[in-house]
Amino acid sequence: MIPRYRVWDKEFKEMVQVDALVFDEQIIKATYKNGNVVKEDLKNYVLMQSTGLRDKNGKEIFEGDVLKVTNLSSWLEVVSFNEDKAMFVSKETKRKVEETPLYDLFNTDIFEVEIIGNIHTNPKLAEVEQ
Repeated sequence: MIPRYRVWDKEFKEMVQVDALVFDEQIIKATYKNGNVVKEDLKNYVLMQSTGLRDKNGKEIFEGDVLKVTNLSSWLEVVSFNEDKAMFVSKETKRKVEETPLYDLFNTDIFEVEIIGNIHTNPKLAEVEQ
């Protein structure tokens, strides 16, 4: 699988499609919704990698996404990458519980998972400070 990314533009507060990354120079080439293509220093952006998973609507799940998880009840979880475990994980927003491997939500047919926002465009949804 070729890693896919999106970025949050800190200055313009906009989610940006990523066409190419040049890591050795810390430069990013990004395409905005209006078609403008820019090359900028990576420090102006928050980089988010795709998990390779999709929600119930077929939408690609990235780091920073807020997921609504439903079985008999429903709750919210935020997706992140845990470098110590070298895996994508999710953590419930309202409870003080350990993060769990993201694949646990997709390991059975018990849960229904839907992206309802992300921590950058909906910080209150995830109770995250910007």
